[in-house]
Amino acid sequence: AEACNTEGTYKLLESTQHKLELCEKSLANYLEQKRRIFPRFYFVSTSDLLDILSNGNQPDKVNFHLPKIIAAVDHLDLQPGATSTDRPSAMGMESCVGIEHIDFTQPLKVEGRVEFYLQDIQDRLISSLRDILFASIKTFEAKSSVGDWLKDTPNQVILTVSLLDFTKEMNKTFEKLGTDDQAMQNFYQSKVDGLVALIDLVRTDLSKADRMKTMCLITLDAHSRDISLKLVNFGVTDINHFEWQSQLRFEWREAEGDCFIMIVDAEFRYGFEYIGNGARLVITPLTDRIYVTATQALKLCMGCAPAGPAGTGKTETTKDLGAMLAKCIYV
Repeated sequence: AEACNTEGTYKLLESTQHKLELCEKSLANYLEQKRRIFPRFYFVSTSDLLDILSNGNQPDKVNFHLPKIIAAVDHLDLQPGATSTDRPSAMGMESCVGIEHIDFTQPLKVEGRVEFYLQDIQDRLISSLRDILFASIKTFEAKSSVGDWLKDTPNQVILTVSLLDFTKEMNKTFEKLGTDDQAMQNFYQSKVDGLVALIDLVRTDLSKADRMKTMCLITLDAHSRDISLKLVNFGVTDINHFEWQSQLRFEWREAEGDCFIMIVDAEFRYGFEYIGNGARLVITPLTDRIYVTATQALKLCMGCAPAGPAGTGKTETTKDLGAMLAKCIYV
């Protein structure tokens, strides 16, 4: 009580409070500047962001926070520099979603300010996945067996190549329908045979990572089979029929060196956001409808709010659409 009644204490506390508010305001402005440079910092807590910024010149310490920046990445594989003061180089990364390792196509020197080299890491991961996808399209066409091919290929790339091949083969089937009435039925049977081969593969002695890849491929190939059966049952012969146009159609364009996804009249670039080696959602007719609605909203720059009872899969469906487009999703 005597300390509180000492002359000048109230003014001292007021002054200290004012200085503290100035410090908080300056800190908030500083963090806002960093977040504007690297927007993913907006989704990192203030305490984690301060830790990242304070250890920016020590990439091994920033490495600990990487899952908070790129959700499916556990840590980078850092190769120490030539000297103790030299910055390390990122050679690749390990996934925290399932078991998977991605090698960068070129090593990345981790240098400069943290907000800049984190963007460089994101860009290098995207370019590496694009290069791996392009190479995998070629190796898929020349593969001897699916089992051997998927062992050396990231899960995300496997599924994208499978969907690229499905769209390409479906387009060829529509072209054949002019001369062969059974072309769609034959294509449907080929999808069934492919699924049976994958089911036989998943029953063999596979590693945990390869088993997850095979199960994800079965999940998406089962949907491709369902699409083929629906087109057979509806007697679809026109490539512009809504039953086909309302599906996600993947296309690799050589001229632009990139993957594009089309659905109805909307078109998106594949985002190459790394999504790891995790399970994928089973696609139902309701999922297809949500895909159409959500992508049309994206095309028109509008919002989309799936409605329904709790636990019916609204959030998971939205996240799975993000995985199909390889876009970053925050929930």
